Amino acid sequence: MGRGRKPKARKGYFYEKEEQAVIDYINCKDINKKNDIFNTILLPAFTKMIESIIRRYKLYVPDEEFDENFKDTISYLISKFALYKPVVYKYEEIEKLPEKTNAIMVDECEKKLFFKNANEKSPEYIIVTNEDNVKPYKLSVKNYKAFSYYQTICKNYLMAKGIQYVKEQKRNAPYDTVSEMYDNNIKYATEEDKGFILAEKLINKTAVEIQKMIDFPEKHNLNENEIKVGKALIELLNNWETHVITEDSNKLQKNKVLYFLREETLMSTKIVRENMKKYFKLYYSLKKEEIEDQ
Repeated sequence: MGRGRKPKARKGYFYEKEEQAVIDYINCKDINKKNDIFNTILLPAFTKMIESIIRRYKLYVPDEEFDENFKDTISYLISKFALYKPVVYKYEEIEKLPEKTNAIMVDECEKKLFFKNANEKSPEYIIVTNEDNVKPYKLSVKNYKAFSYYQTICKNYLMAKGIQYVKEQKRNAPYDTVSEMYDNNIKYATEEDKGFILAEKLINKTAVEIQKMIDFPEKHNLNENEIKVGKALIELLNNWETHVITEDSNKLQKNKVLYFLREETLMSTKIVRENMKKYFKLYYSLKKEEIEDQ
C-alpha cells in the first residue's frame, strides 16, 4: 500500500495561530498580556499584511514616505481592532418553512429588533408579516476570518487616503497638473478599484455558498472527494492573497492554485479538477449575477 504525500509546510503569515491570537487579544483584560500578544504574534503578521497591500495595489500617497503611510494605516487598524467578530448571527430570507417547523410571528417593527439582536439563543425561524405579504426567515451563522476582516479595513482605508489626496490636489492645484497625475497614475484608477471590490465580493460570496453546499452534501449530491475539495477551496478563497498572489503581481497564479489544492487534498491534478466541476458551475453563476447587478 503506497504512502500518501505529506502536505508541505505553509509559507503564509496569518493562519490558525494568528487567528486565535486576535481572539485572545480582544478578550484579554491584562494590559501586559495584551501587549505581549500583539507585539509577539500580531504585529509581525499585520506588518507583512499592510506592506503587502500597499505594494501590491500600489496604494502609496505621494506626500508621504512609505513608513509614514504604513504607521498611519496600522494605527487606524488598531482603532478598529475590537470591532471584529468571528461569528455573526443573522436572519436570512428563505423560500418557505420546512414542514412541522415552529416559527414566531413578528411584525416589521419587531423584525428590526430580532435582526439587530440575533444571537445563538434566538429562535431558528421567524415569520415577518405586513399588509402586503408574509416572509419566512431562518437564523444563520456566519464565520469570518480575522485576516480577511482586517485586510479589508486596511485596503479600504488606504484607498480612501488616495482618493482624499486627489480631491485635495484638485482643490489646490491647476487642473492640467492634477488631470495628468490622475490619468497616468495607476493608484487612482477608479475602474481598477471597482475591479478589486467586485473580485473581493465574488470571492467572499463563493466561499459562503460552497460552505452551504458542504453543510448539506446530500442535497447537492456531493461525494467524499468533492467535500474535501470544497473545504480546500474555502481555505483558498478565505486566504487567497496569502496563497496565490506574488508581491510583484496582482494576478492569480493558476499553477499555485492547483499546487495548493493538491497539497491540501493529497489528490492528483486530474482528480482535483474532476471534483471541482460543481463549484465551477456555482462560481460562474454567482459571477453572472454580480455582473448583471453592476
